[in-house]
Amino acid sequence: MLTKRQKIAVSSGLLAISISLLPVIGDENRLPLLVLVIIASYFLSLWSIYGQFSFFELVSLFVLPVTLTASLGLFLSQFDISGGTRFILAMVYVVVMYTILLSENIFNVSVERNIPLVRAARTVGYLATLFVSFAFFTLLFGLGLNSIFFVLISAVVAGLLFTQAYWQIELKGTDPKKLIYFSALAGLIVGEVAAALSFWPLDPPKIGVAITAVVYVLLGIIQHHVRENLSQRTLVEYLFVAAGVVFLLIVTTSWGI
Repeated sequence: MLTKRQKIAVSSGLLAISISLLPVIGDENRLPLLVLVIIASYFLSLWSIYGQFSFFELVSLFVLPVTLTASLGLFLSQFDISGGTRFILAMVYVVVMYTILLSENIFNVSVERNIPLVRAARTVGYLATLFVSFAFFTLLFGLGLNSIFFVLISAVVAGLLFTQAYWQIELKGTDPKKLIYFSALAGLIVGEVAAALSFWPLDPPKIGVAITAVVYVLLGIIQHHVRENLSQRTLVEYLFVAAGVVFLLIVTTSWGI
């Protein structure tokens, strides 16, 4: 009988191996395999921390693992990289996925009883949300999708990322109506920002930084609002960060003049 830590390790390893095989698969089979790996990431994550899940937990607990898997899968599917680099990325994936699933397990247990590690898990979840946001939106823009598809996918994925992040704030005390409202609103804002950025001559990493900055600002404001400690000073600080990112993007963009 495997422990949860062992299940998490097995799941992380299996997914890393599967993703690493994507570049050696024929082009006609690569996309179907990527879809299967992404689906498998959900069910393996579910198996790893299996317990009593509510509807929102079935969504929120597994947004980060699935999005992380999709991000690395997209990267390896689109770019021709060496075997050594694939190995390094696979190891990074294992470490990040293992850490995320451990945190998600803590959240799942914390719904039933208070445990000291929940604060550390929230920190990990917060940082993981930003990391996954940067990776996913960078790679999504790098696919060269039609602007409409880019905006729609950005809005939906951002909404899901905010869903899991909002749920982590209060866990069992989460108000479902507020969760849906704030997640949808934040996803809509990210979609609007993505629409604006799609007309800006930026390379994928800068797009990733810009959208991640939006996620950071919105998530920070939402967290303070939920905890009822959102002051004017805090709001100004977050807006200052947003303004700083916009300024850096402007001065580092090649406008072709």
